[in-house]
Amino acid sequence: MNNEQVRFERLVAGGDALGHLADGRVVFVPGALPGELVDVQITQAKKDFARGEVAAIIEPSAHRVTPPCPNVERGCGGCSWQHLDVSQHMDAKVQIVREALKRTAKIDDADIIVGGQVASAGTRTTVRMAVNAEGKLGFRRANSHDVIDTPTCLIAHPMLNSFIADVRVKGATEVTLRCGVATGEVGAWLHNEDGEEAPGASITGLPKNAEVSRMAVVHEHVHDVALQVSMSAFFQASPEAAEMLVSAVNDAAGEDALTGQLGLVVDAYGGGGLFTATLVDNDVPVTIVESSPSACADARRNLHEHAINIQQIAFEQWSPQIAGLVIADPARNGLGAAGAENLALTEARKVVLVSCDAVAGARDIRLLMNAGYTCDSITVLDLFPHTPHVEVVSAFTRN
Repeated sequence: MNNEQVRFERLVAGGDALGHLADGRVVFVPGALPGELVDVQITQAKKDFARGEVAAIIEPSAHRVTPPCPNVERGCGGCSWQHLDVSQHMDAKVQIVREALKRTAKIDDADIIVGGQVASAGTRTTVRMAVNAEGKLGFRRANSHDVIDTPTCLIAHPMLNSFIADVRVKGATEVTLRCGVATGEVGAWLHNEDGEEAPGASITGLPKNAEVSRMAVVHEHVHDVALQVSMSAFFQASPEAAEMLVSAVNDAAGEDALTGQLGLVVDAYGGGGLFTATLVDNDVPVTIVESSPSACADARRNLHEHAINIQQIAFEQWSPQIAGLVIADPARNGLGAAGAENLALTEARKVVLVSCDAVAGARDIRLLMNAGYTCDSITVLDLFPHTPHVEVVSAFTRN
């Protein structure tokens, strides 16, 4: 396909730069930045839009930098925003959220609170890595199954970087590594791309204290609370990320709701109980709704002193209870219509929604507003450095 010069306008959800071709069609290109004039090689042409690749940068942005991680030049696709100065990441993410709110939630000129931003290197305590033909660990090339071996990772915690280069794996295509900063524990889980167990797989090169199993656990401290985290259960990318997220949820919920003055607390998609363990007093009745067996096991351990009722079921299939506060932290695809409908059936006077996708979050905000809720605040957090991933914490009230 032909090349075309394009002046790019903004970054969009997913991280690509958006511009317009000479014929007026929108074109999406990874690796370009707002304001840049770029020679674009068109790779996909549709009636209404196109996709392309950077062939040459004619006029670079003042915010373009050399990627700080050498693995990017070697093809690692793990961090797609390393060409953008980190000082610009938060503003870019706020603009992505603002655009999603305008287009999807139909909220113009939203008053967005700029929240916390984790350090740009050395914080991530959980990494999911691929295994190459030699058994070495790495990350996949962007839009490819090719594995680029990465002996160190810019964003990984030093505890992980101390042994990644030494690890060798047989019989599995991927491995999840997790460390507990507070305890020095290390866990590893061998699996395949589909997340299923890899029977008979083996791993060498780990620290002597490492546990290798789907059910292996590490312990982390958040808000001075010790938490058990199973290898196959979701946890925030780092303790710093968890601290910032907990603080944002605390501010969004408010003391009355968290102390049970409004009624039952529902911790939806509650995982291992992060929010309940750190924010809710032991004697406040809480219902945890979580579909993952390993996460429920963690919650039972982490919340054994709390007045909790753990229901292992998908939130969309859960029978709603009347509540005072609902904290909902769904996966990347968000609540969706079914989840939002079930949430509204709780008649909760206060709702805190945690969204890890700007567009899905904007859709869910509109769904809750249509269900009778008022959106009181929207906070943007940057918990995933060098990537376009964003966390949004929204607060709602219902009269």
